[in-house]
Amino acid sequence: MKLYAKILITSLTFLMCLYLILGGVFLMNGWSLLIHLALYIGGGGLMAAALVFLLVKKDALLKTDLVIAIMVAILLTTVVILNYSVGLNELDSDQAKVEKIREIILSAGGWAMAVYVLVQILQVVILPLPALVCYVPGTYIWNWWIATLLASAGVLIGTVICYVLGRFFGRRIVEWIAGKETTDKYADYLGKRGKLIFVMMQILPFFPDDILCMIAGLTKMSFPFFLASMILIRPAIIAVYCTMGGGQLIPFSGWGIPVWIAIMIVCITLAVLSFKYQDKIEGWLKKLFVRERKGKAQAVQPVAEAAGEVAEAGDLSANAQSEEQIKDESNAEPSDDSGGTSPPEIVPAEPSDAPAEPTTSDNSNNTDDN
Repeated sequence: MKLYAKILITSLTFLMCLYLILGGVFLMNGWSLLIHLALYIGGGGLMAAALVFLLVKKDALLKTDLVIAIMVAILLTTVVILNYSVGLNELDSDQAKVEKIREIILSAGGWAMAVYVLVQILQVVILPLPALVCYVPGTYIWNWWIATLLASAGVLIGTVICYVLGRFFGRRIVEWIAGKETTDKYADYLGKRGKLIFVMMQILPFFPDDILCMIAGLTKMSFPFFLASMILIRPAIIAVYCTMGGGQLIPFSGWGIPVWIAIMIVCITLAVLSFKYQDKIEGWLKKLFVRERKGKAQAVQPVAEAAGEVAEAGDLSANAQSEEQIKDESNAEPSDDSGGTSPPEIVPAEPSDAPAEPTTSDNSNNTDDN
């Protein structure tokens, strides 16, 4: 991202945060001090975060900070309109005001549910809002299981849209939404280590699960596997948020108050640690999967080596037997049988002491002399 674009995003974030702070001062008449403090702290925190993200060159987080500031500003504007149109500022307590807003939403019937589902779709695709902010209001408006069904439907539709964006519109749009560095890193993870690490990243809270759905579309991951993973994982996580956020498991009074304080401390601590040590956590997962693949390769290698050794031993044994056979044939004695192929043995004649008899030619010569 170019420098002027970063400065523009930071400036817009500062304007939204100033609106939150000034709105808490001048527009939220009749609301408690707690609501005012939330607007002051939220506006100041988003401004500080934008400045930090600009300095450390975290482009994706800088854009996320702007989107959150815009969404909170829209929520503030809606409350201000209701504050003066339906007389919220005339009610005594914040609880009465919230209950009045709930009645207005319920009076809309099916349209309210459609808007709630639409919010879930948008928060997956383009609005990086915290899950607690998106799911829990539905639990308060209806109940935990209706909120779970509606939120699950919206989230599943949103994840399919993310996958389609990555599959059919390519890397360019994913890099525009998530940033080039993030896209390259997670595309490398999913491309080399495949399906299991994708499922683990969807379950663990340290990874951008919605961005991973877009990046999954860039890889060779099949759509049936992707959809099956989402159906199994996302509704279960949403159900946990809705049951806990609705107070069914841990009440918001009595013994539940210290428990909720402890849960908030743990969540904040995990968020800080995940932001600080995310690279180390990802490196650990990377080493884990590399070690697993090496283990499989090493498990297969001894079998191949053993098969090779057996084949080599068989060849050596066959060669040794053929050499012994050739040696025996070359050293074998000739056979005494008459039918053998060896030549007959020639025995030299012994010398005799008797005078030799004259030959026929000699006798004929003597006859002619007579």
